Amino acid sequence: MNSLLSMFTYVKKYYWYIIIAILMMIVQVTVGFLIPYLMITIIDDAIPNEDMSLLLNTSFKMLGLAFLGLGAGVLNNYSSQYVAQYATADLRNQLFVKIQNLSFHNIDHFKTSRLITSATNDTVRIQQFFQMLLRIVIRAPLMIGVGLSLAISTSRELSNIFYISMPILIVSIIIVMIIAFPRFQRVQESIDVLNKRTLENVQAPRVIKSFVTTKHENNRFEEANEKYRINSSSAEKVMAFAEPIIMLIFNGTLAGVLILGSYFIQSGDLLQATAAGEIIPQKGILIAFNNYSMQILMGLMMFAMMMIFISRASVSAKRIQEILDEPIDLENKIDAKKGFEISGAFEFKNVSFGYGSNGNLVLKDISFSVKEGERVGIIGSTGSGKSTLIHLLPRLYDIKNGQITFDGEDVRDLDLFELRRQIALVTQSPTIFSGSIGTNMMQGKEDANYEHFVDAAKHANAYEFIESYEDDFNHFIQQKGSNLSGGQKQRLSLARAFLRNPKLLILDDSTSAVDANSEAKIMGSIERLTKKMTTLIISQKISTIRNLDKILVLNNHGGIDGFDTHEELLKTSKVYQEIALSQLGTGGEQDVK
Repeated sequence: MNSLLSMFTYVKKYYWYIIIAILMMIVQVTVGFLIPYLMITIIDDAIPNEDMSLLLNTSFKMLGLAFLGLGAGVLNNYSSQYVAQYATADLRNQLFVKIQNLSFHNIDHFKTSRLITSATNDTVRIQQFFQMLLRIVIRAPLMIGVGLSLAISTSRELSNIFYISMPILIVSIIIVMIIAFPRFQRVQESIDVLNKRTLENVQAPRVIKSFVTTKHENNRFEEANEKYRINSSSAEKVMAFAEPIIMLIFNGTLAGVLILGSYFIQSGDLLQATAAGEIIPQKGILIAFNNYSMQILMGLMMFAMMMIFISRASVSAKRIQEILDEPIDLENKIDAKKGFEISGAFEFKNVSFGYGSNGNLVLKDISFSVKEGERVGIIGSTGSGKSTLIHLLPRLYDIKNGQITFDGEDVRDLDLFELRRQIALVTQSPTIFSGSIGTNMMQGKEDANYEHFVDAAKHANAYEFIESYEDDFNHFIQQKGSNLSGGQKQRLSLARAFLRNPKLLILDDSTSAVDANSEAKIMGSIERLTKKMTTLIISQKISTIRNLDKILVLNNHGGIDGFDTHEELLKTSKVYQEIALSQLGTGGEQDVK
């Protein structure tokens, strides 16, 4: 419930619309009670006494009140929707900003599917709650309170029926809430899993089809879908029982009013004398009381509906608040250094790092330094920690032990965003956004022009395929670059990095999907472009990195097996010798000898 209360911070700035919604709600409720009151005059006074003037006058008043209620209802609905939509938009924006600032460790904790569900489904629940709240929060108590007062003033005897029906209805609502809340929690968790399954299949259709695992994936989705159906059905069953029970109490109360009314008419308690002296039943009072009863019970039903919305919204608010309250384990220091420019020189000092809190280290006691403008290769077997190591430089993760410095300054003392703006990282599986080729390249440099695009694309050996499109850099790329080949995506990602002209360029096996001829051209461009920038190149192929200034060799235990030139490593590094023998064959053996 505290999480739900915290959501109200987003509606505060729309207080004028809230005031309008509340005032219009009060007008609506007032009109709803005035019309039955005027009906008493028509039925018990105007009609029995054949007073046409009173009848017409009262009828016009009722018609005017009806139009007033209509106008108030429209304004109330508009104001409620305005507040709900804008407040939820603010919430969604803040949630998105929070998700963007989460560290990789935070994202691993929540899982992508959970974050997507919270940013979409959960925020919709909150929007529905805000809208329902502003339409009911004042109306329900007013309808119950004013209705009871008018009902008692109209007939104290008939009002006794509420002492029976209201406690039963209130207890029923409380029971429904207690049963429904955990069920709605399970429904949202099921949606997370369903989104996860859908996301995996949408993102990897080629893998699924090529490995002929469609049936397996269908089974996994059906399992998640069935679990969602069961949990959703369980929650809806509570609602299915709740509605008839509430309607039974509602209709039972109205029937009780009519039965009691008939009894009081027969006993003479609801009789009146006309102007002609005729004794007749006070039908107007009975009809008005029946209307008041309906207003009271409608207020209680609205309250019950509000409680159901609260149950659903509380679950969503709790999930959203967990994300908003999640402490970001990687963020700027308050006094982080700004306005700096790195040279590209950096040093690892006894660095150890592991994912999660289980203590399993991926990198152990890593120490080495790279000078400004040096070109360094990184090699090692799969799982040796190559990608992990380069992810520590732009501080995508924080290290557990040791120190990483740029130009002698601890990376944790530097402004995170300024540091990352001076580093370009190209991964083996680059992320390509839906949009034009140009908008993707502008991720590297926002103010880049056409000439910049062409120059960067040529250096990345990407201009040839871009030029083949009629609209070249305006050519539309589908989500995740699905209409590009693996090599085209890598070359486009390289062009984006070249466009940034970083102080430190990091290539994580970023030419693995291109042919040998393209790779040779790209490496030639890298050699020309990186004369004044520090470059790290991760590769599984010695031929790609053998001519670099130095090569860092990682062993299977997350440690350094060697850090030297190609020629020296062939003499001193056992791991490098094994890789050379497997890749270079006889030539490699000769080098080793």
